[in-house]
Amino acid sequence: MSALTRSAAVLLVFTLLSGCAALQDVAKVDKPKASVAGVSVSDLSLQAVTLLVDVEVANPNAFALNTSGFDLDLDIAGSTLANVAQPDRQMSIPAKGSNHVKLPVTLAFSDVYKAVSGAAGKNSVPYGINGNVMLNLPVLGDVSLPLSFEDILPIPKMPDIKLSQVRLVEAGFSGVKLNMEMQVTNPNAFGLSVNSLNYALQAAGKSLGSGAVKSLNIGQGESQTVSVPLSLSLSELGMSLYKIFTTRGDVDFALQGKADIAPDLSVWKPQPVNFNSQKSFSF
Repeated sequence: MSALTRSAAVLLVFTLLSGCAALQDVAKVDKPKASVAGVSVSDLSLQAVTLLVDVEVANPNAFALNTSGFDLDLDIAGSTLANVAQPDRQMSIPAKGSNHVKLPVTLAFSDVYKAVSGAAGKNSVPYGINGNVMLNLPVLGDVSLPLSFEDILPIPKMPDIKLSQVRLVEAGFSGVKLNMEMQVTNPNAFGLSVNSLNYALQAAGKSLGSGAVKSLNIGQGESQTVSVPLSLSLSELGMSLYKIFTTRGDVDFALQGKADIAPDLSVWKPQPVNFNSQKSFSF
C-alpha cells in the first residue's frame, strides 16, 4: 500500500470516527426546559392591561435548537381570559445556553370583573400563565415544554370626584357668595396626578357657573378637598334661585365635568375621565 493510500485511509477512519461521535452526541438528547422569567406591564388603562410575558428556554444539549411555536393562556379564577397563540414562532437556542422571547397578551378588565366576584372593588387579583413551548428535537421528535407562572395583576380604578359641601357665605341685595368643596379620592395602590379638572355646578337644575381646578397630586389611597369660592350676582342667579338660597330648605346640587388623570406609572398615558355627583344641602 502506498503512502498516499495509507494517508487517505487514515483520514477516512478519522472522519468516520468524528461522525460517529457527533451522532452519539445527537442521540444523547436532554429535554430543554421552558419557564416564565418574568412579566412586565407594557400598557395600562382603566379598560385593559397589556402584559409582556418573558419566556425563557434553556438548552442543556451540545447542539443548538429552534422552537416551533408558543401557546400560552392567562387564567384568572379558573377561567382563561386571554391567549397567546404563535404556532410558527421560531427562536434559536444556542448549545448549552438559553434564549428569551417576550410575548404580549392583552386583558380587558371587563372580563376580569365577570370572572371574579367583587373584582371591581379590589386593587389586584391573582392570575396564572400556563402553556407550552413547542420544539422539534433530534431522536425525540416533536415535544411540548410546559410552563406555568403566578403573580398579582393590578386593577386600576377611576378616581372618585364628588361634591362634598356647598355653604352659603353671604347673601345680600347684590347677590350671594357660596363656597363649594369637591373631594377627590385616589382608590389605587399608586399615586395619581390630576393634570386638569373642569367642572360645572347646577342648583335646582339651573347653572351656577363652571371653571377649572389646577393640577393635583394625590398619593395612593389618599383624598384631597378642593375649595372653590363662587360669587353670583342677582341677575346671574335670578329671583327663583335667590329665594332658594335666602330661605330655609333643601337645595339639590349637581356637579359634573371632566378630569385628565395620569397615574404615577410610566406605562399609563394620560386620559380623560368624566364625573357626575349629586347632593342636597340645607340652607
